[in-house]
Amino acid sequence: MLKIWSHRSVKQAFKNVIFITILFLACFIKAKAQNNAYLYIQGDKTIPFYVKVNGVMQPRYSKYYCIVPKLSAGETNVEILFQQNAYPAQSFTINIPPDGSKGFLLNKKGNDFVLYDLENQSQLTPIKK
Repeated sequence: MLKIWSHRSVKQAFKNVIFITILFLACFIKAKAQNNAYLYIQGDKTIPFYVKVNGVMQPRYSKYYCIVPKLSAGETNVEILFQQNAYPAQSFTINIPPDGSKGFLLNKKGNDFVLYDLENQSQLTPIKK
């Protein structure tokens, strides 16, 4: 038997489709926006380094700086490795702002290295293992 839809049920179905579409688009836009942050680390031009982010080695475009794009907001584990293991690896936890960036200078301080935050002029010390 063929059911005939009433005006009210068609209107409600249309509202449900619109609601689900808007919900899907909002989730998609939010998920897309979460990966717009980036990290910049610059060395002192005498000590070549590599960068691992959350355990993944990053491409090296220069011996003395690294740009890591498409990061999600929140805490990010960064490991600085040095060419020919000239120094021990240095681990840092960096809080990446949503849709923002963090920039650091890598400075040797005693036997360790620190990341000097270019935005707020503070120093981030390595995590002791």
